[in-house]
Amino acid sequence: MAALMLAGVWAACTHAPHPAGSVFRDCPTCPEMVIVPPGAFIMGSPATEKGREADEGQHAVTIGYSLAVSKAPVTWDQWDECVGSRACDGPSVEAALRLDRDGKPTRNHGHHPRGHHPVAGVSWLDAQDYIRWLNRRTGKGTYRLLSESEFEYAARAGSTTVYGWGDEPSHDYANYGKDAAQEMGGKAEGRDRWENSTSPVCSFPTNPFGLCDMYGNVYQWVEDCYEPDRARLPADGSAVQNGDCSVRGFRSNSFESTEETLRSANRAYVYAPDTRGRSYLGFRVAKTLR
Repeated sequence: MAALMLAGVWAACTHAPHPAGSVFRDCPTCPEMVIVPPGAFIMGSPATEKGREADEGQHAVTIGYSLAVSKAPVTWDQWDECVGSRACDGPSVEAALRLDRDGKPTRNHGHHPRGHHPVAGVSWLDAQDYIRWLNRRTGKGTYRLLSESEFEYAARAGSTTVYGWGDEPSHDYANYGKDAAQEMGGKAEGRDRWENSTSPVCSFPTNPFGLCDMYGNVYQWVEDCYEPDRARLPADGSAVQNGDCSVRGFRSNSFESTEETLRSANRAYVYAPDTRGRSYLGFRVAKTLR
């Protein structure tokens, strides 16, 4: 069965109650949501994939429900609405962006364009604050972060290649950094005109599900605690809740990160949920549709 799926068999249910690809907003300035169909895929990477890490073991996952995913990461404009309502701690995020990783002031804290660019520097807990505020504002009570497997499913959008568009990295599809492994730093090439900063969301083509910035621009928090053992990873799209919760996961890659971490299967679990000030780390939201 797994071998069949690895050969490219990908199933999206055709009897979903919510039309795949439909878009909606629950308020005029809420994130635009795209309906992603149910389906099955192989999560992780083959042993032959360049840059593969030991915790990327392949396993089958079935998303047996319709899922709404924000078309893009949450933007500064959207975040600032939550800050303005005093439900999100904007001043602390801003202060953290002016500090280095040791908590000391830094003169070279970079340029953080706002507006329609993705919010950055927020912690996993900050993302949860925004989600609570969004649920109260809309009265829906169903917004949340994506699980790690939902994120990879939505990013792949039916692909089985290293990246969503193929097996070779390309600055025509994502805002990411230098191509040399282990060498961080921005790069501008092709459609990627942003060397050392985020790009406005949806500056690159959408994937087959209609989603933007599933690769590059900013890393994005997911719900999960860390679990390296593929045998213990959920097969139903749910988030890991009983792994190592001293860290929370994030996906996608960023404007200054390399092609190896741009891969669909790349996993990142290095930050505690209260970590702020990372200029390359934001989030997007999701909803399960019944």
